[in-house]
Amino acid sequence: MKRILYSAVGIAAVAVFSAICFSSCNGKPSMVEQRKAEIREHDSLELAQARADLAVADSVIAFKAFELEDLKEGFVFEKEEKYQTVGYYVLPSYAGNKSRFTFFPEVEETGKLLLVSIDKQRRYAFTEVVLDDEDYTAQLPANLSDAMLKDIAKCYSLAKTMQDLEKAKADKEKMGLKVQFYKRKMGME
Repeated sequence: MKRILYSAVGIAAVAVFSAICFSSCNGKPSMVEQRKAEIREHDSLELAQARADLAVADSVIAFKAFELEDLKEGFVFEKEEKYQTVGYYVLPSYAGNKSRFTFFPEVEETGKLLLVSIDKQRRYAFTEVVLDDEDYTAQLPANLSDAMLKDIAKCYSLAKTMQDLEKAKADKEKMGLKVQFYKRKMGME
């Protein structure tokens, strides 16, 4: 008997609570609708940010491509189609006959800065300079002449610009995908 009484009281309490809630919540959006509106607003902000980042990537690509073409004018591109899959940009003073030097810088067409050393047995050794370091000069061998340091600095500028251009292209592709994602999510496509 007590159980029936408690369940009847519980049912009555739920009915009263529901009536109070429905009368006080009348005209107000539900929590689910509020959350959906917040998600839509967040998505529209993300889409706007992705579009802005895409525009920035486009302008960086245009600037870096122009800068790269300007820098390439100071270099000679060498590639033996028969033997090499990747060509190299070298300064005109090293072009043609590298074998008369024991040390010289070159830039792969992929954007790597290489320092080439040639020993007395005519064996080549390649050292790749990490371009992301703040001070790339710490990676250079000691006792280089000022002329050699200037040549390396020119090659560094070319390699860094190539790397920055590739990064900007990757960013543009990523932002393009993000724009497409949010357009589809928001039903704009």
